[in-house]
Amino acid sequence: MDSFDMSVPCVVIDSHCELKESTVSGLSTHLKVSAAMSAPLVKKYIMLSSRIGSNKAMETMLADLDTDVEEFSLLWSEAKRDVEQGAIASMDDLVAAIATAKKGFQESPRRILVVQINKHDCDLLLVGQPNDENRWL
Repeated sequence: MDSFDMSVPCVVIDSHCELKESTVSGLSTHLKVSAAMSAPLVKKYIMLSSRIGSNKAMETMLADLDTDVEEFSLLWSEAKRDVEQGAIASMDDLVAAIATAKKGFQESPRRILVVQINKHDCDLLLVGQPNDENRWL
C-alpha cells in the first residue's frame, strides 16, 4: 500500500482485553460514538464543567443569553443517553483516531494504530518498528 486510505489495518483491544483486527473505516463498529458529544454547545458545557464544576457550568449555560437553551437541553439529553448506552467517544474522537492512523502511516507505512478501549474512554497508540531516531542510546 503506497498511500493512506481507510482500508489501512488497525487493531482494537476491547474492554475485555480481546484483540480484534479491523481497518480504520471499521473503527466505528468497535467504538460506540456519540454525535451529540461533538456539538459545540455540549463541548462548551464540558469545558466549563472541567473548570468550574458541573452544577455551576449548567447554571452558566442556562443563564447565557447566547445559548439556545432548548437546543442545548436536547443535545445534552442525547449525549447523556448515548453515554448511558455505552458511548465512549465523540465524533471528534473518531476523526482524531483516523488522523492519528494517517500520521503514523505517513511516518512509516508499517506503523499501525492500536485502540485500547477502557471502561469510560479509549487510548490511541501508534506501534511499529522503531527507526534510528527513536532508539534509545
